[in-house]
Amino acid sequence: MKIVDIYGWGLPKQADFLNHFKNNDTLYNQARALWSKLGSCTVWFIVIFVVIALVFVIIYYGPYNNKPGRHYKVKHWLIWMLITAAVTFVITMVLGLVMVKSPLSARICLILRVSGINFFYSIGVYFIAALLVCNMPFLKTNAYRFLKIGK
Repeated sequence: MKIVDIYGWGLPKQADFLNHFKNNDTLYNQARALWSKLGSCTVWFIVIFVVIALVFVIIYYGPYNNKPGRHYKVKHWLIWMLITAAVTFVITMVLGLVMVKSPLSARICLILRVSGINFFYSIGVYFIAALLVCNMPFLKTNAYRFLKIGK
């Protein structure tokens, strides 16, 4: 899977990125290698936002809402969604910095962009998972099902 398949809307085009280094063969080759390494980590970046969002939804609708006084507060749901997004951003950034090695300073900018995109993707996964939990009556939760569609 290429990095542009899912992150293309938030990253520069590969050709535009490489054009910044076209006058220096060494930097150009490093930039191509950086883009390639970023692309090879795409699956891990996707796994990060999906797994973290699902884990936080499970925790919110499970153990967290089994405590008294937390069942009917949409504010808590929003706080958990923002915590999910923040944790996703930080973990994506740390793993990106560990996995994608390059001497180019552009590496940090690209990883920050991917982390920012994952921030928004984790919010989407969190919302969809919460919507599913709220509309599946066989899933047990004490949380208020404010996203319930219909009766």
